[in-house]
Amino acid sequence: MPSPTPSPSIWSRKRDLVYLIFFVIHIPTIFTNCKAVVDAVPLLPTALQTDLAHQIRAFYVSSYNDKFFAEPPPPWFTAFIAMELFYHAPLSLWAIPALIRDNAMVPVHLLAFGVQAFVTSLACLVQVWSWEDRTVAQKRSITMLYGPYVALGWYPILLCLCFWDFGWALTGVSRGVYGAGYGL
Repeated sequence: MPSPTPSPSIWSRKRDLVYLIFFVIHIPTIFTNCKAVVDAVPLLPTALQTDLAHQIRAFYVSSYNDKFFAEPPPPWFTAFIAMELFYHAPLSLWAIPALIRDNAMVPVHLLAFGVQAFVTSLACLVQVWSWEDRTVAQKRSITMLYGPYVALGWYPILLCLCFWDFGWALTGVSRGVYGAGYGL
């Protein structure tokens, strides 16, 4: 039995490297910086809500004037926060070693991540730009926070639409466009 061909190095898979860098930066952001601390404070039990989390949240609200955090959020936004905590965070933890190993499931998970990040962030931006009580400068500032998730989320969707062999959906057999070693 022939031994499997080793996957190419992450350094030679530029798209995977971009996502690896994103997730390496994103994980600390989710767990220790503003994003999850700011997002998750209202969802956490009181015992898990620290003074630091409330201080970071207050700083974020005063710096960016983001109504999603300054006022009670709409129910759909609370659902987006829950998706971030229960899907996005675990996926981010899984993605780093999976990208390094060139796991064959990476493209599927990045597509799901991309759709989730794109749709939720775009919905937030549409709402932000509808706010009449915020200045254009404030809206731009918030857009600088949400916008990269729209762009990063769109990329795997675009790759899927451009390169995915949709024949597998009809025949149940993939011709291997996204096989191991391809790298998204």
